[in-house]
Amino acid sequence: MNLDLIILRGCRTAAGTIATATVVLLLSLSALRAASAAEVAIVIDDVRSGAGVLRIQILAVTEDGKEGEAVAALMLPPAAPQTRATLYDFVSGRYLARVHHDLDGDGEMATNLVGMPQEPWGVSNDARGRFGPPKVADMILDIGADGAVLRMTLVH
Repeated sequence: MNLDLIILRGCRTAAGTIATATVVLLLSLSALRAASAAEVAIVIDDVRSGAGVLRIQILAVTEDGKEGEAVAALMLPPAAPQTRATLYDFVSGRYLARVHHDLDGDGEMATNLVGMPQEPWGVSNDARGRFGPPKVADMILDIGADGAVLRMTLVH
């Protein structure tokens, strides 16, 4: 048998093995992603005005229970009395969320002289703080493979 023919057959076999391994790897990664991807329904209650925009931010929670990086940000047109949205392919984990009804559309939370919000706002689990923002531990939402409903009621 010719040496060139032997090398050619070896290359075809190696290429076939690599292609098969690549397909198996991609299918495995797709299955893993599908297993960990969740659907998250977002529900904002007590929306009293159709003016402006609802700004929603979802943040990861770090292993030590602190506020982490933002993983999603949405801007939705407000619909009274309730606004809904759905996020797909959301990775399971621990998160917190906050919403700001930006009535004047300026991109900032209007506050009074002492820094209290003058526009509607809300956080996950409808957590409330005493003399300041709510604690992160009170806002944590666990999102599993089955998904979750993230419900926030606006504070006016």
